[in-house]
This record gives sequence, C-alpha cells and structure tokens, in this order.
Amino acid sequence: MEATRFIFCLLLSIFLLSCKKENEKYESVFVKTWYDTEMDIPYMAKLEINKDHTFEFIGGACTARFHSNGNWIEKNDTLILNSVLPKECFQIHEFGKICYSKEEIEKIRFTKTIADCEPKNDDSFENFKDKKFYLRNDSLILKKNKNDTCTEKEIVFFKYKKQR
Repeated sequence: MEATRFIFCLLLSIFLLSCKKENEKYESVFVKTWYDTEMDIPYMAKLEINKDHTFEFIGGACTARFHSNGNWIEKNDTLILNSVLPKECFQIHEFGKICYSKEEIEKIRFTKTIADCEPKNDDSFENFKDKKFYLRNDSLILKKNKNDTCTEKEIVFFKYKKQR
C-alpha cells in the first residue's frame, strides 16, 4: 500500500511539473524595438517586434515617410516578417530592395495597396513579404536575396538608436 501511494505521489509530481513547463511562455530574442544603424542620415527607421507575433515598422527620410505592420514567426534562428496590406491607399514598396532597374522604377510609381486608387499623401507602405532576419552579435540583419547583387550594403537594426 505504501509503495502504491509513493508511486501515485511521484507520478502526480511529474505531471504537475510537466504542466508548469508547458504553461511557461517562451519569449523570443527578437521581441524588442529595433532601430536602423546602417542607412545614412537623415534616414531613420524603427522596427517593433511584439510578443503577440505582430510587428510595426515606421520611418522616414527627408520629407518621405513610410510604415508597415503585419505578423512574424520564428523558424529555427530566423525571424520571418509578412505585412498585412492596409485598407487605405498607399504607394507600395518592397522592403529591403535597394537597387532598382529603370523598368522596376516605372512599375513602382504605379503600384498601390489598392488598384487604381489615389494616395492622400506621400506616405508609402513597405511590404515585408517573407523577409528573413537573423541575429549577428546584438544586431538584427536582413538576409539578402540571392538575386540582389547590386550592393554590398546590409540592412541592420540594433537595440539602441544611432547617434546623430
């Protein structure tokens, strides 16, 4: 009888401990506010990775402003961002693309979040489409597309704002 009671208590303890581990929430190392580091002044951008698996991206350069928001997942050691297109009209750009051909520039001028709409201002929407980031030391680095051979410049974010 004592052995049965001991085994029951042991199994109950193991069960309760395993339940506690399941309830503990894993917090990703990516969850924080990240700031651009590499782009030249007067450019600034802020990427906020939220615990609820959403993100917000805002920034500007000279008189231009841009933004995005969407969802993220973590796969192995990679952060993957995907935008949710807004219901409002904005000119849309692919996030992370730095070099454009003449044909791509013409196409961008007419690419909007809603077909045939007219944006109310110069704000644009940055579209994150399966954009992959990884950590290197304390920095968040955009993984370059293999087809992007026009520049050596990296898109890098850090946990502190750059000094201006």
